[in-house]
Amino acid sequence: MLKNMLFRKNVWLVTVLAFSSVSVAQQRKTQQDAMIEAGSHSEATATCDVTFSSGTGTNATKFCVTVNGNIAQFSVAGGEMIDVGGVGEGYGICDLTDSSEYYDYAYLDSGNFAGPTFTHSGNVVTVTRETNDSRWLLKQTITNVPATAVGPGSVKVSMALKNLTSQSRAAYLLRYADVDADGDETGNDFDFTAQTAFGLEPNSNRGLSSTNNTFNEDFGQDTFAQKANAGPHPCNPFVYYAPQPFHGDGAIVQFWSLPAGGHNSTHTVVSTYKPI
Repeated sequence: MLKNMLFRKNVWLVTVLAFSSVSVAQQRKTQQDAMIEAGSHSEATATCDVTFSSGTGTNATKFCVTVNGNIAQFSVAGGEMIDVGGVGEGYGICDLTDSSEYYDYAYLDSGNFAGPTFTHSGNVVTVTRETNDSRWLLKQTITNVPATAVGPGSVKVSMALKNLTSQSRAAYLLRYADVDADGDETGNDFDFTAQTAFGLEPNSNRGLSSTNNTFNEDFGQDTFAQKANAGPHPCNPFVYYAPQPFHGDGAIVQFWSLPAGGHNSTHTVVSTYKPI
């Protein structure tokens, strides 16, 4: 835990310096305002392309994947966790060579991804996207883990980031979800551990968790909830880092700091969404 805290502090100090030129007025804007001002692009979509359903009764699990690799809907026992009001779930990349940002959060994207290559076979969806500047290739492998008689289903999300350039590059990579457990947009309880973040509807109701499954000593890693429902800026991800615990409208985030690598070097991270 201490290692994570020190890592987060170091990243925060770097990002503060990188963004020190932003005006006080801009800093007072909410994260969602800032993201919306960046503009929505035609590539962003919350429309389901493939839907998985498994289990019955209290273990009945259903989720869907968009053509861009967003988890745009997730429910357990009929209680919806993501597709409530505006849909927010997806991925972000920060190129640390010049703080270039790439993100797709379903409700909007950064506009600098090429179109996806999408395949579906059995319980596995694969989505591959290249950035428009030909620096990075992101391959997502999204796997349905079906519900059983003794537990609900889950979604395993693998993200492999490849450097396409001849220059050595380091990056931040993240996965985010705006959790509105049991259809409640504003009144969830959020908390997190070193590896798992979750949002849940109070009073013995259900929720959704995200767990880190990546244990590479060369990677920096953090798991947290944020007091904002919009996707984080990939190069400044800890601005809305939440206290523990908190009640309100928020989101859950998995974050990895990937070491520098040369041409065709690939770093892979894995996390899992599961009902609680």
